[in-house]
Amino acid sequence: MKTNTHEEISFTNSHAGIYLSKSEGAIAVDFKSSEIVLYLNTSLYQALAWLLYTASETKEIMDYITWAVDPKAAGKTSVIELHGPEHAACLICSPNHERVQLNLEIGVSIDLKFSDFKGLMELVLEAQNDLEWRRQLLQWALANDAGDNHKDSKDKKAI
Repeated sequence: MKTNTHEEISFTNSHAGIYLSKSEGAIAVDFKSSEIVLYLNTSLYQALAWLLYTASETKEIMDYITWAVDPKAAGKTSVIELHGPEHAACLICSPNHERVQLNLEIGVSIDLKFSDFKGLMELVLEAQNDLEWRRQLLQWALANDAGDNHKDSKDKKAI
């Protein structure tokens, strides 16, 4: 479910929530089953979004997540890994245990049931398709790039 206020855009379901603070330039990811809320900058959020999108396109993983294949049929040593850009966000799927572990470069690992992982994935895909969400991320990226380029040009003039 999408909620949009002057200060925040959020997407929530019974498994997770993602919240974009328009004024603070931060994204919160609420892992409801783990009772953990992580605050991500835009680049780490984009790495997580890329990883989840890639996972959704990976038939081997999705067959287990959607129970098209019974996870109990997987070998005990079966592990599926997906690595995001520069390992900013990675995942390890253990089908036999019906778990997905998300690892983030900030030193946090979140262990999720298949249903919670699927719920988070659905939210992120919905957000990435939302025009206003994308517009806000683009504005932050442009503001950060503009600030960095201006700083670099000052440094070059000083030399």
